[in-house]
Amino acid sequence: MSSDKYELGMNEKEKSTQACTEEEKAPDKTLNLKLDFLVVGLCAANFLMQGLDKSNVGNAATSTFPKDAHLKPNDIPNAISCMAATFVTLQPVSVALARRGAVSMAHAGINGTKTLYALRLLLGALEGGFTPTTFYYLGTLYPHYMLGFRLGLFCGMYSIAGALSGLISYAIFHINNTHLHDWQLLFLIEGGMTIFLALLTLAIFPDKLSTAWFLNAREREHAVRRLAIDNPQFDAEGNQIEDPRKVIWRDVRDAATDWKKMLLVACNICATMPVYVFGVFLPVILKGIGYKTALSSNLMSVSPFIVGAVGVFVCVYLSDRYHTRSIPIVVSMALALVGFIVLAASKNNMLRYVFLHICLMDASNPGPLMAAWLSDNTPEMGTRSTIIGISGYSNLAGVIAGQLFKAQYAPSYSFP
Repeated sequence: MSSDKYELGMNEKEKSTQACTEEEKAPDKTLNLKLDFLVVGLCAANFLMQGLDKSNVGNAATSTFPKDAHLKPNDIPNAISCMAATFVTLQPVSVALARRGAVSMAHAGINGTKTLYALRLLLGALEGGFTPTTFYYLGTLYPHYMLGFRLGLFCGMYSIAGALSGLISYAIFHINNTHLHDWQLLFLIEGGMTIFLALLTLAIFPDKLSTAWFLNAREREHAVRRLAIDNPQFDAEGNQIEDPRKVIWRDVRDAATDWKKMLLVACNICATMPVYVFGVFLPVILKGIGYKTALSSNLMSVSPFIVGAVGVFVCVYLSDRYHTRSIPIVVSMALALVGFIVLAASKNNMLRYVFLHICLMDASNPGPLMAAWLSDNTPEMGTRSTIIGISGYSNLAGVIAGQLFKAQYAPSYSFP
């Protein structure tokens, strides 16, 4: 099957949507509402907490955290790279939400470089598999012409996490506690929130569509049928797949030898880097722009993140609405590039702050659309799970990002 399926796609979409009668399509609205609220909502909330657990070290860096924890100037950027290293290498085997929250809480006890590195390495190891697993899982719940928007809702939570992290940090840094530093309270509160949500997810999450407790019998039947129509379980040669959930060597070979998809994964490393940069270092960047205190730099990070989330939601909606992936990806990356040029070249801090909004509005868009493109154009389930897993290695961008924001580049960070 051509890997250009979705882009060539109006006829393909029409085939998949028109294969159902109007009567059969009627339950879509109620079914999607339930899936969006419970499944996508829970996945997005957990991704939001993952964003908080990743970014809180950047918020803490604007406070007395480096001094209190006896850290050297480049320890935090190096710790970010360490986390990304285990995040990438262990993602095939690692999804541990509650344990991730416990490790985030343990950051409150950091008292030196070794402790910081060890905890960030462990946090990356426990977070690694969550995103590609969710990408694949959502692809098994929705037809391809509905998937991009849901992946965008999921990924947009990373920007929401940045805004929420700024607000939480601003509030916590106002607390006067005689027993704990403000940054310790930050790690304890956000880690505790992650543990609570993980336990809630364990109690609510369905195993599969055919047994989902929140769907009635008609909705379960329709959910399974529309996926069968959208993606019949046949491979590219027309052979029926006996067990679509089983990954065999042929799936790995097909994924690894599809040069278009592998090129997209390589490009996604570059596209993902700004997401890492802003997700962790935006409060630090804002200190360089002129918001010198921990309170002001964290508060001023809220607005760019909110604009970024809105940008993601609008972009992925339009992508699904007009059945295209490449155009919004290219346009978003081009606009983000303009924003980065202004950030690097301008000496006007207000102008730089304005263009931070442009950067965040566009930099987060390619990730979910590239994941949707890979899912759209990989009908065989074993190959799809493999290529989505491989796409997770775009998080190598985090290793690079940590090294670009070292102390010697402060305060403007115009070089990276």
